[in-house]
Order: sequence, then structure tokens, then C-alpha cells
Amino acid sequence: MDQEKDYKVIITNEGILVFMIKSRRGEPEKPFVLYDGGKHATLYRGEYETIALDYLDERLPPILNSSDKVLIFELDDEIQDLKRSYEAPIKHIKRNTFVEDL
Repeated sequence: MDQEKDYKVIITNEGILVFMIKSRRGEPEKPFVLYDGGKHATLYRGEYETIALDYLDERLPPILNSSDKVLIFELDDEIQDLKRSYEAPIKHIKRNTFVEDL
């Protein structure tokens, strides 16, 4: 699992969270976010690619808990150009075992 440490988050006027992460190779396949209400979330980008979104800002958990989706913006290495964007539904779970050791 990759750890995305330098991601940014914005909140749209509609209250939707937008996670801005570094671009990965290939297109995402049925992406979704696993979230258990804690300090970390996991982006499932495809069958063989999961990305830990570490140490969420304290303002984000209440929004994630009440949301059913987020937007993902993948940016180039210089974090200037948008490579792709997509919607990822949130799967609310009791325990996120992907991020237990973080």
C-alpha cells in the first residue's frame, strides 16, 4: 500500500471533499474510499493499488462521516497540472485494517 503524505484537501461550496494527490499510472478501476471514522482513510484505486490518506485534518472526519462520496484530483509531480479527476464513493466501515499500524 502506498502512503500519500503530501496530499491536500479542499471543501467545495457544496460541502464535498476534494483530495488532491500525486498522479498514479493508469486509470483507476472502480475506486472507493474506506473510512472508519478515524484519522486515516484508504483510497482503493484498483485491484492492486491502495493508497493510505494519512493523518486527516481534524475538520475532515465529521464531513467524511456524513458524506457518501469524495472527489479525487490526481496531479502531476509538480502538483500544478490536473492529470485526472474522478468520484469515489465512501464505504463506511467499523474498522479499517489497512491503516491500523499507521
